[in-house]
Amino acid sequence: MADQLPIHYDLRPAYYDRFQCLAGACRFSCCKGWNITFNKKDYLALKRQEGSDELTANLKQNVRRIRQGPNAERFYGEFDMSGGTCPLLREDGLCSLQLEKGHGALPEVCRVFPRTQAYSDSGYLERRLTPACEAVLELLWDLPDGVDFVADPLPKSKTRTLIMGTSGPLRLRFQELRSACIDLLQDRRRPLAQRILLMGLALKELADGEEDVDGWLARTRTLVDDPETDRRLQLPDQQKTLSMFLTNNIRVMLASQSPNRELSAVLKEVLDGLGAVLTFEGGQAVNFSLPNDPYLAARARFEENFQDRAYFMENLMVTLFFNLQVPDPVDREKLWKSYVDFCNLYSFFRFMAVASCREGAAGDKAELFRMMVCVSRGLMHNTPQKAKLRDEFFQNDSATLAHMAILLCG
Repeated sequence: MADQLPIHYDLRPAYYDRFQCLAGACRFSCCKGWNITFNKKDYLALKRQEGSDELTANLKQNVRRIRQGPNAERFYGEFDMSGGTCPLLREDGLCSLQLEKGHGALPEVCRVFPRTQAYSDSGYLERRLTPACEAVLELLWDLPDGVDFVADPLPKSKTRTLIMGTSGPLRLRFQELRSACIDLLQDRRRPLAQRILLMGLALKELADGEEDVDGWLARTRTLVDDPETDRRLQLPDQQKTLSMFLTNNIRVMLASQSPNRELSAVLKEVLDGLGAVLTFEGGQAVNFSLPNDPYLAARARFEENFQDRAYFMENLMVTLFFNLQVPDPVDREKLWKSYVDFCNLYSFFRFMAVASCREGAAGDKAELFRMMVCVSRGLMHNTPQKAKLRDEFFQNDSATLAHMAILLCG
């Protein structure tokens, strides 16, 4: 018989309630830099929408069907983004459709971004904010004490009973597992990369078949203090492994290339600023090299420029961990794969954060945010690409904890 999980509360990071769109003041508008797709209902509503002659003509010309592809009902229509910007966006950074017809006239993707919500195995209706938005990054920037979470009762109309199907002991205790991991991520007695590796030590026990969840939780809570922890961590020599760290992230960067001009321009700036040398065949990069010294110089500038904001990357990774529902509790294999995903994301976010201080770059908060928005939109919101990169690790026997240590060493 399937397990039933009653959901009577929401769960959200405390900063969720403070979110406000920056509107025309946003430097990295969500109306630029990627495709904006919507479902059939929104497509038809946009096509029926009437307003001023200019707005009506704009919608008629620039709202179009997506003729092929999976999930056709969900990805039914899109705005013509061939110019790199939503055709409804005015020069002052405001939406012509919203100004003329109101917030309710927008397709759902525009109404809710950067918010998402879903009923979860955690036993809550989870409300989240994606770091692909500058305003969300601003909230994380202003949390020196870390990310707190809050829960409130749901109105009766929003309570649900989640039918979980076949669920093992990990899925039934997902919220406890995730909370223990987030506590580790926010334990500042060790550097962030070490905390993520400590979490891997703990999750590997579950992936290898540990069934005593209570015992696992008790051990995980004392992992930072355990005198055996340093021996078990086996931290790599950064001088020996830095080239591997850089090679992996250049590979991720090249795999993240897209027809989008803004994203491609950012990635090219980073490659040039860090002295990457690429060999092309048929328009595709088939080989590359990246010297260590430009990255090391950028890292030194990054650590100097943001020495008082080390918590920002912690807050960012806690947000990603919560949003992506790591560790995946469906089964032990998926649990470990979700950890590998997370390490790969951290590695690339770290690499691009350091790249904000590359030669010729401003090395300031605005450039850092630009890099983080770029990574979020190009990789975190590109699920097929993220899964492809993770699967390559498993195919190449690189999904070991030792290899994750290399990913975290930059």
